[in-house]
Amino acid sequence: MNTDQIIKLVKLLRPKYYNILTRILVLGGLTLLSKPVWVDILNIFLSGFKFSIIGELDWLLGLIVIIIALTYNTIHRYLELKFENRSEPAFKHVAIKTASSFAELCQEILPLVKDNEYIFKATGPNSGSEEQEPLRTDLTMWEKLKREAILPNNEAIKKLISDNKQTIPAKYTDVFNQLLLHIDAFNEHIINPNFDYSEFQFPKQLPTIILSTCFQTAKTNQNLIKKVKWISTKLNKNYVSDWFIFGSAAFIPDKANDIDIAILVDKATTDQRKLNDNILDIKNDFKLKFKKDLHVSIFDNESINDYSQFSSKNPLKIDKPNG
Repeated sequence: MNTDQIIKLVKLLRPKYYNILTRILVLGGLTLLSKPVWVDILNIFLSGFKFSIIGELDWLLGLIVIIIALTYNTIHRYLELKFENRSEPAFKHVAIKTASSFAELCQEILPLVKDNEYIFKATGPNSGSEEQEPLRTDLTMWEKLKREAILPNNEAIKKLISDNKQTIPAKYTDVFNQLLLHIDAFNEHIINPNFDYSEFQFPKQLPTIILSTCFQTAKTNQNLIKKVKWISTKLNKNYVSDWFIFGSAAFIPDKANDIDIAILVDKATTDQRKLNDNILDIKNDFKLKFKKDLHVSIFDNESINDYSQFSSKNPLKIDKPNG
């Protein structure tokens, strides 16, 4: 039995709401367990013929049904908990190893750099000259996350670079050396807040180098290619005129916790209910098959400018296959 057949079987047993099915089975089991009233009523109309399911052992059948229902519910709950995303600092997911290529090194470093960037933007002081928002004054979370997330993230980045210097192309050596200086200076600032690390800024060229390298590698990733083809066959082409994959899956497909896609639909010809059902089925099937969540952003032809702008903001994306 292949994966698609298994998915169909699971969908048959668990259409969309396994908790409801569990309740029905448990209720049925309890009914059997406690001398079913409906059997007594039926026996009244069938005078002289005592109807039961398995005779004196109806209670045993009820108990078995309850056990099956609770086991079924537990298994599906375990699967949901197992594959749900948990927010943890990126350093906890780094496999410290010798990279076989510069691209592999970049794919290890990228989640660490993005994690640090997110923490800084979300909790750090808005002191940049280009920052338009009011200066953030409550830095409690920033001080906490500097030590608990950014510091160990930086140590992981340093070790990755140190262990894999030979994979870094000569044209990028200076940029990575600047990154190491920035990390050392920032770490010193954490230990000694009076230390000014402003002269050792994060190299602005680094994100472009890492993202473009990761993207070129991701495009040839066989697991991602398989997912793209699968999505392409599942989307209803009568409604969806264009779509693309963006976000982490377009750069680190093997490390990404989920897949983000944007789709463009023709509002005039789309049956919204059927489209919603199609998307929901795809998301459920995708999680069963690939053990990852599929997030869908929907744009209609009336907001095609928004779709175009969104696409322009994600120039490094995996487009739908031709045909």
